[in-house]
Amino acid sequence: MNRDEIADYCETLPGAWPDTPWEDDLVYKLGNRNAEGKGGKVFIFFGQPKPEGVPEEIAIKTDPAILPALIDKYEAVSIPSYLKRGGWIAVKLESDLHDDELIDLIEDSHERILSSFSKRQQRLITGSDP
Repeated sequence: MNRDEIADYCETLPGAWPDTPWEDDLVYKLGNRNAEGKGGKVFIFFGQPKPEGVPEEIAIKTDPAILPALIDKYEAVSIPSYLKRGGWIAVKLESDLHDDELIDLIEDSHERILSSFSKRQQRLITGSDP
């Protein structure tokens, strides 16, 4: 999957919305936006688009317990230099990580961040019934 395909997929996840908190650095968040259109919690970092020929990379939240196994299994997976703590991983796109596994990791990141909200907030974010 490429950057645009992943962004399109993120749009389909319950309660997800795009933001550019640092110039052209695209992220997807969950939670309420404030009056300035900001707020929420990030579940995927895209960063700025890369120049032609430079591999795109995203950062997603994962289970810290599986992080070493992911790094050992895939050349595409590493620890992002700007998010060294908290179970974040960097994934080079269009590499040795299969699309279905990437989707699973994105969905897991979405669920991890969603679960950090109260049950009431989760229902509001996802639009689900009480």
